[in-house]
Amino acid sequence: MKTMLPNLQILRFLAAAMVLLSHVQHQAGNMRFVGADYVPWNGIYLAGGVDIFFVISGFIMYSISSGDFGRAGAAGKFFTRRLVRIVPPYWLFTAAMVVAAFIFSDHIQHPLMSLDHILASLVFLPYANPYGKPYPMLMLGWTLNYEFFFYVVFALALLFSRRAGLLFVAVAIGGLAVLGLFDTFASLPMSFWSNPIMLEFLLGIGLAMAREKGARCSTAASVALIAAGFAAMFALMQMGIANHHWAVRFLWMGLPALAICAGAVLPEQPPHATGIGKPLVFLGDASYALYLSHPFALNLVAVFWKRSGLGDPYLYVALSCVFSLLVGCATHVLIEKPMTRYLNRRLTQRQGGQIRRQAAIRQDQHEAP
Repeated sequence: MKTMLPNLQILRFLAAAMVLLSHVQHQAGNMRFVGADYVPWNGIYLAGGVDIFFVISGFIMYSISSGDFGRAGAAGKFFTRRLVRIVPPYWLFTAAMVVAAFIFSDHIQHPLMSLDHILASLVFLPYANPYGKPYPMLMLGWTLNYEFFFYVVFALALLFSRRAGLLFVAVAIGGLAVLGLFDTFASLPMSFWSNPIMLEFLLGIGLAMAREKGARCSTAASVALIAAGFAAMFALMQMGIANHHWAVRFLWMGLPALAICAGAVLPEQPPHATGIGKPLVFLGDASYALYLSHPFALNLVAVFWKRSGLGDPYLYVALSCVFSLLVGCATHVLIEKPMTRYLNRRLTQRQGGQIRRQAAIRQDQHEAP
């Protein structure tokens, strides 16, 4: 993106918070509390925060690369930047999960692991775990397996002109999704990559293209779009459509997510947040760290809770959410940001050195008799 959109960062936090609350409620529902059981709130399908993330991802990838189609080196640069952004934190928490599964197997829901499964997890390859499910070692990394595949497709698209590249993305992802609707592939990884949920990345690209061409809306229309998106989520949940019919999730969650994202990115907005927007933008910046770290934070709270003698299930949910936010923010500030900044600096230095060497070669060739 040429300039940061504060609303988009805030939406990233909202999406991460939805996923967090979904997991907190699931954990609370499996625990025993003194005097009362926890009754989860199911007004909307909270795991739909993932669908919002996918639409956002498509929007951002096109926005930051729309002028790079067909440029020499653009594909490699894009893919390297994506690796720097997502791989180190993911590997860190995958390693932490391996250690936890080995040392604290009694406290881990699915402690079994294999070397093949661990290696497949590290390279974002969909692979059946020892329980026969297509989840990586860090289970929530299933979303990153989709993200990574999208990055590969988009990087290849940058090798072509914009029109040809976008056609390639549409055909590659759309074609696989159509095949997935008919259960064409029976085995991994193709059965995973052909999930129609991948179409949500295309929705994000379409939204970015519309904004690039000047599509804008008023603040009132923005609020209406966001409200309509969440109202659709609520209605679909009450009708029993949401959380079912997985083959068409891109419709019952992808389209509401698109409306919400459109409401966030289409109004005019300053490049920097003010007031309450500042801490919300910070939480959006920390959303990836929050996403990766919150399973560990939730397990720590669960261990503390069982030893504390406390009984109120709603206090447990509140404490779990607050502690997960604190751990996510600390991870972002102390680990993710320094690590990403260091790797980007090294990458920039390396690219600068290559440019200087290429310039020197051209100069030598020019001066040669």
